[in-house]
Amino acid sequence: MDRPTALQQPSEHPPGQQGRAANGQNRSQFVWRALMPRALGLPVGALCLSLPLWELQRPVWVWVLLALFVFVWPWIALALSLRYREPVRFERWHILFDSFAGTFWIAAAGFSPLASCVAFAMLQANNVAAGGTRFVALGWLAQLVGVGAGVAVFGFSFHAAISLQHLMFCLPMMVLHPLVIGSTLYDLAQSVARSRRKLRTLSQTDSLTGVFNRRYWSELAQQEFLRCRRGGGPSCLALIDVDNFKAVNDSQGHLAGDELLVRLGTALCADLRETDLVGRYGGDEFCVLLPMTAEHGGGTALEWLRERVARDENGNVGLSIGLASWRPDMNELEDWIRCADQALYQAKSRGRNQVVVHRHEQAGA
Repeated sequence: MDRPTALQQPSEHPPGQQGRAANGQNRSQFVWRALMPRALGLPVGALCLSLPLWELQRPVWVWVLLALFVFVWPWIALALSLRYREPVRFERWHILFDSFAGTFWIAAAGFSPLASCVAFAMLQANNVAAGGTRFVALGWLAQLVGVGAGVAVFGFSFHAAISLQHLMFCLPMMVLHPLVIGSTLYDLAQSVARSRRKLRTLSQTDSLTGVFNRRYWSELAQQEFLRCRRGGGPSCLALIDVDNFKAVNDSQGHLAGDELLVRLGTALCADLRETDLVGRYGGDEFCVLLPMTAEHGGGTALEWLRERVARDENGNVGLSIGLASWRPDMNELEDWIRCADQALYQAKSRGRNQVVVHRHEQAGA
């Protein structure tokens, strides 16, 4: 698991406005993503059916209607979807209309075997991609209505001719349409994966400081504890308390206290190693796990960190740090944390702003 990065810059908008803006952006992206399959798929579908329409000598108004459907309908669907707060629902209605219109044109083409089969198969692909197998049943209903409308307008005919020309007119749809559908589904899968990664990160990090939250840090600490028991260590665990943090809140306000915690979280992530695990234990306490680190090395690193924070804060902030190295006699993670907590108590009782390393004899004190 990657360690938390430095905190992102705060947004200029309140959380509620951020949520509304994000939802609006997601809706807009969905609508524009739906445009491409329709804008590219309808022309190649029309090409597929155009030869049977030509051979059946359909009148001019049929070609005008087909051109309007192919080149104007995608933009009408886009404009309609952009007007609604729930574009997914309305886009499905648009896809049902595509199914209706598709079989209407299949009937207009005299149910030409090759063109009809290709067009019908692509309509099913659209419906599956839009709503799964359940949505296909609704698509069939729309297609049945489309067939009925087509037969009512043009009468029933079966144009059975199949030739190399028919195959050539169908090839663009057979090649391009699956690519468009596949590309759209791939983009959607990538978007879902990014959203899941973002949600996972949000569930693992502290919303204020950007370091791991206590729950997730404890899970990682448990893994490290088990690793030490299997391999014998070394590893160090530290609890860090901000000295006189309540006084900062009382004198400068809670916002100043929050800003201080953010700076400390950023400093911990920046100054420790990539393999070190930083978490917020609660309130003004941080917790740090230093894998594959002996007691002396851990103490040196944390002392340097304490001095650096004091220097950066102009001596106004001190850190009391309790450090405990893993020992084979520890039965569970809580024993390790308890040792670090005892060392932290010693650091506070000795005057604060120092690093105290837990000694085995302290356990009985």
